[in-house]
Amino acid sequence: MVILPRPMRSPAPLVLPDSPAAAPQPVPRPQRSPRTHPGAGFGLLVLCALAVWLSLPAAARAGDASAAAGDPGEDAPAIDQAVAPEAPVNSASEKEASIWDFIEPGAAATATPSVKQAAQELATERLGELSDLGSPGGEPPVEYYLDPVGTTNKDPLHLDTIDPSEFDIPIIVNDAVKQWMVYFLGRGRPYYARYLERSSKWRPLMYRQIDARGMPRDLVYLSMIESGYSPGAVSYAAASGLWQFMPATGRQYKLRVDWWADDRRDPEASTRAALDYLSYLHKMFAGDWLLAWASYNGGEGRVMGVTRRYGTTDFWKIKSLHGLHTETENYVPKLIAAAIIGHHPERYGFVGIRYQPEFSFDTVDVPASVGVDVLARCAGTTEEGFLELNPKLRRWALPPDPEVQQVRIPKGRADVFNAEFAKVPAEERLTYIQHTVRKGESMGSIAKKYSVASADIARINHIASSARISVGMDLIIPTSPRAGAEVPMPSAPTTTPTSGSGPVLRPDGSTRSGSTASLPASAAAPTVVVTYKVRSGDTLAAIARAQGVSVDNLKAWNGIKNENQIYAGQRLTVRKAAPAAASGAAAAARPAGSSTAGPSASGSSAAGPAASAAEPKAPVAPTTYTVRSGDTLSEIASSKHVSLDDLKAWNKISGSTIVVGQKLIVSKSAAPVPVAPAAKVTVYAVRKGDTLGGIADRYNCTISELKSWNGLSGSTIYPGQKLKIKG
Repeated sequence: MVILPRPMRSPAPLVLPDSPAAAPQPVPRPQRSPRTHPGAGFGLLVLCALAVWLSLPAAARAGDASAAAGDPGEDAPAIDQAVAPEAPVNSASEKEASIWDFIEPGAAATATPSVKQAAQELATERLGELSDLGSPGGEPPVEYYLDPVGTTNKDPLHLDTIDPSEFDIPIIVNDAVKQWMVYFLGRGRPYYARYLERSSKWRPLMYRQIDARGMPRDLVYLSMIESGYSPGAVSYAAASGLWQFMPATGRQYKLRVDWWADDRRDPEASTRAALDYLSYLHKMFAGDWLLAWASYNGGEGRVMGVTRRYGTTDFWKIKSLHGLHTETENYVPKLIAAAIIGHHPERYGFVGIRYQPEFSFDTVDVPASVGVDVLARCAGTTEEGFLELNPKLRRWALPPDPEVQQVRIPKGRADVFNAEFAKVPAEERLTYIQHTVRKGESMGSIAKKYSVASADIARINHIASSARISVGMDLIIPTSPRAGAEVPMPSAPTTTPTSGSGPVLRPDGSTRSGSTASLPASAAAPTVVVTYKVRSGDTLAAIARAQGVSVDNLKAWNGIKNENQIYAGQRLTVRKAAPAAASGAAAAARPAGSSTAGPSASGSSAAGPAASAAEPKAPVAPTTYTVRSGDTLSEIASSKHVSLDDLKAWNKISGSTIVVGQKLIVSKSAAPVPVAPAAKVTVYAVRKGDTLGGIADRYNCTISELKSWNGLSGSTIYPGQKLKIKG
């Protein structure tokens, strides 16, 4: 290893070898006091160290920290995160949990060990960068004292051999780039060596997509500095995957990020999205790759604003003016330095690298909601091996939609997989159900409820069997299909088991137990899965009303935590009850392999005219509908199972304008509406952080209705206030 020489223990910043200030300075010889014996100081240090060691408890001297650690045990009740105090943790678990505490509560329960390791590695590297940049660095090598002139005259960065024509991205060698080269060749050398090991696994996949678009191949170094070529890397800011997408940006570029799957971890999908994003940024900044990279890290809006503020598009000038965040200013020179070293790693001492084999696989099409254990068994691999090939999966089963999904299996196993999978009965393909932890539950009580071992629950959820679980945590529960587990398949009626007494998963995600032997097949409510495309101005509450479902279910089906964070173009999964008379006929008439679920340009239900025609002809009360805030004519038509043209004709509407409070006829037979019974009144106690808008969305009503029911003139509410909610 070659380390740049510098004066010993100098507080001055790093001095590069081509600077005249790099000349070695004489080191003053320490003066020994004539009244002190040479060995007295050392002996005193030994005695002090021995005294401190003897003063420690016996357990500490033995290195056993477990004596003071507490273990709540598997029967410890769930902690309500809103009220539970912080519990001390032992040193053994503190390291594992450190990064996940900053990302999202409960995320550690679904992260595989490889994902945790990648996240911890990324965090350690980032901390190493922060501690290294601007610090004096390590001591000079021994060669410095033997041959100070010769050592100083060497160029460990090989600056004279750098040829910009070798690269297809702009290469500029300045002090900022040199500083990052020094880091990668010094304290960052172990990390860079690890990146090189992984590069051979992922670069071929990236090159194929880059070449198809005619983009620079050296863009692969952006993935190197983002994630170290690790699909499981997660940052403190919750960015994830090879290209470190934030959840919102990932969804914007058509990556699925929900409870079931995270396409940011998928190498093919994330590379496609990253190249889409980089192409967009490259065009936005008129072909300037430096500004495009800076925008990838810091956001295009911030970078565009800085260029306008300073009146320049020269990244290096903007950097000299400190117009961007420090991380963004370091991002561009870091990428250039990584590319320079990556083109000739042996030149910079990276020899003996154990390059990983290329990521190779076969793909097969399978139905939704199949257990990972079943897929792995048919593919002839382990569950962990299957997840390594399909890193986007966050649960131990495929998502319930779309109806047909593509998964990766080991290379050369496609024929074997298809043959083995065909032997598995449909009712045995899903062996897991979802359980949301409730207050008072423990790992032991949940295991007893489902008649499984708590160790099995802990294993598939990647948590310690003795770890405390928290209220609201989602767990995957292994269950035998013969125990009566019922899971709704997308775009098909839900069937009811004819025997067994195990838990049943309803279409809304809740479970019930008890014998189902006496229930006829028609007793179970058939469901269909439709896809709704969010439009500008939509709210989750308005979509829920239009589709006839609750906001909570809509959030659960789509992995949405904040109901205010939806965007135009987003596709939402909606589970709806199939029309009673049409479900059997429609299923029988539907060709094999066809789907009733799918994207709809208008965002309407995919039930189709056939389903509407089979519905009862009697008028449905009420025959009028009062327009609410956020409603549109197409949403109302969809929710009432009528055509948009009929709705306009019945109400003599020529355009599409409707107003809040307007009453619309929604049935061709406008029979008098019977007097409705008195509405049920719910009393809600306002909690800290509540708003009228949030409460209205939760109970599917408008803010105006809340104000009217409670005599409110403004929007001010306070914790403990009682609000009446009708309906």
